[in-house]
Amino acid sequence: MSDDVNPYQQAHAREKAARLKAELLLEDKSRKLYIQKQKLEESYVKLRQQESAMLQNEKLATLGTLSAGVAHEINNPLAFVLSNMESLNNYALSFQKLLLLNQNLLQTDLVSAEARSSLTTLIDEEDLTFVNEDMSELLKDTGDGLCRVRDIVNNLRSFSRTQNTDQVETDLLEGLKGTLKLLDSELKGNVNLQLSLQELPKTICNPNEINQVLLNLIINAKQATEHAKEATLKISSRCKNDIIRIRIQDNGCGMSDEVKKQIFVPFFTTKPVGQGTGMGMAVAYGIIADHQGKIVVQSKEGIGTVFEVQLPVVAKTLT
Repeated sequence: MSDDVNPYQQAHAREKAARLKAELLLEDKSRKLYIQKQKLEESYVKLRQQESAMLQNEKLATLGTLSAGVAHEINNPLAFVLSNMESLNNYALSFQKLLLLNQNLLQTDLVSAEARSSLTTLIDEEDLTFVNEDMSELLKDTGDGLCRVRDIVNNLRSFSRTQNTDQVETDLLEGLKGTLKLLDSELKGNVNLQLSLQELPKTICNPNEINQVLLNLIINAKQATEHAKEATLKISSRCKNDIIRIRIQDNGCGMSDEVKKQIFVPFFTTKPVGQGTGMGMAVAYGIIADHQGKIVVQSKEGIGTVFEVQLPVVAKTLT
């Protein structure tokens, strides 16, 4: 038997080595393609998130401009109505003095019988005694209502600033109070609102965007309590270690761990089709992240949810 290596075995060995090398190369290329595909998918998701956030911000900016315009238009007639109310109050005082003088004169002999009869008939027919008593209350209620409208308009104008990129020194507590005033009709009579608000240091931020976040969180908390036996909303503010914390707690339906993981994902919503865009929390998360802060969430299904907005106290404009 020859000692020479069989050429067929050599060829088979070379083919096997080449095939193994090709398989390893193919596996390596496949792995790289898979990693690139994952990166592309992540980039696509991020691009969609940014696109959605930009579209949402553009829509909110448009609504903000519209709201500011409407508030301005309401403010003009409101100003002269309030001015007229002040004049009307003065006129009412004059009328009341005249009526009182007539009633006093009717008790004397200074008025002829004919004049006394005419005055008495007029007072009775027009029920001027009741008008006199009711007028002050009506004017007071009307004045209070107009002042409330003025406050709402001012809060709306403040809330709807059009310079969405402006960062200014802001009192977030005043912004929170203004947001609560805007939501007064939404919350009053529907939830037990408990406030524990401490003074906050001023910080550089975009007040319009932060107010938008707070508005969104409060509305979500209120909606979560719709089926609660005694709907309660607790809102608190404090500052510790140069971190501003605004806490919004409800005793609503709460969230499962699975839902909690997805609440900041764009287009995710637990609301029925057509009742939610799934962008509110994603936009809120982006706004707070842009301000170098974070939103901390605690929730238990059937018990309630706590959202805490944490923002650093900033002394100069964020870049």
